[in-house]
Parts: sequence; structure tokens; C-alpha cells
Amino acid sequence: MRAFLLRFIQAPSRRATIRVPAENKHDYLFLFGLIQRVRRLAQAYLALRRVGFANEGDILVRSALEHAVAAQWAYLAPGGMDRLHISLARAQADLASNMIGYSSDPEWAAREKELRASIPAGRGLPKFSGRQGIMADLDSVKFLAVSYSVLSQVGHVTHQAPLDHVVEIDGIVTLRTVPEARENQEVLYALTGFCMLAAWLSARLEDDAVEILRLKDLSVQLHVPWRLDTHLPAARRRFPGEDNGAGE
Repeated sequence: MRAFLLRFIQAPSRRATIRVPAENKHDYLFLFGLIQRVRRLAQAYLALRRVGFANEGDILVRSALEHAVAAQWAYLAPGGMDRLHISLARAQADLASNMIGYSSDPEWAAREKELRASIPAGRGLPKFSGRQGIMADLDSVKFLAVSYSVLSQVGHVTHQAPLDHVVEIDGIVTLRTVPEARENQEVLYALTGFCMLAAWLSARLEDDAVEILRLKDLSVQLHVPWRLDTHLPAARRRFPGEDNGAGE
């Protein structure tokens, strides 16, 4: 797992240029930022882990899950890239709208109007979680749901905070300023899966058949998914004929 994660994190720095087929350029430019965010979140988690903040790093791993899975849905669902474009445009306009109420800078109002006018017509991405959400749509073996639930324990106010820092042993209550590391291997495994999703997407967009096959073989060895659409009916897949092809 570690070898794959390090290779994935370092991949862009190993190449002076990135070549993308013309037919993939539009998708690549929209998805590169999401893929790169997964890379840097993984790098940040490993850095926190080395200095004793692995538990707090769970927040970063959950964010990696969200970025990798949303990118896969956008690329693999019919019309998904258009819906990603709409969601990103709306999010930018909504941020400007929120800033109007908190900033005295008059430029925010003009900026919000400009951004709102540039939002394409149509639907944005579905919600990420929930029964009708992106995660449920793609989660055929509950890998995503279980990972999301576990990784949310630090990001939200849950029982985990008092359990991490207040411990009773033989009737003696001890306060811990530093929690014991927990489930490190499980979190590392989950992160490996999310990075695999992003790595496959990057190789696919770059039309790197050798890397696609390498990732597919490695994902089988590591027991993590490389793409999340093969269980869906053909009508809900952008590339319905790829179950067993090299493009998979």
C-alpha cells in the first residue's frame, strides 16, 4: 500500500509534460484539480501520521474519498461532466453571495452577479451522501459507506472525542492530551482505495493503456476498486461496453 501511495503522490513531479488526447482535454482540465486534490490530501495525511496526528488526519482522508468518488461519478455517468461544471459554477457564485453579507468590499456584489449569470442551465451533481446520492449510486460493496462513516467520527461532533481523551481504567479516570492511534491500517487501506480511483481516472484520461493495466492488476492484489460503475445498468453508464476491455 505504501509503495503505491508514494508512487501516486510523486507521479506529476516525475514528468516534464503531460500528454492528453484531444478528445479528453475538456474532461481532463475539469478533473485534474480533483485528482490533484486527492494526491495532496494523501500526502498531507501521511505527513500528519508521521508526527503523531493520524487520528486528526482522518478528516483529510474523508475529503480524499469525496473528491475521488465525485470525480469518478462525473466522468463515468452520462452527462456527468456537464453536471460537474454546473455544480462548480454554482458553488463559486454561492461563495460570492455569502461574502456579500460579511464583507464591505462592493466588488463581491458585482462578482456574484457575473458568476450567477455564467452558470449553465441544467442540473448539478446529486448530493454526495444519502440514499439517492453519488456515494450510494457507486457503492456496490459498501466500501465507501463504511469508510465514510468511520472517517466522519473526527470531522463531526461524535462520541469519539470524549473516548479519545477521557479514559477510565480500574476506576481511575485519566485525561489524555494525545489520543491513542486507532485503526491506522484500516484508514491507510481506505486511502489506498481512494487514491486508486483517482490514479485510474488520471491514466484513463491520459490514454495510458500500460498504466491502466498496471493499476488494474495492482488493485486486484490490494483488494481495492479502480472504477465504480461496472455494476450499474448500461443506461446509467457513459461507457457501458467496457466491463472487460483494456479501457476498464
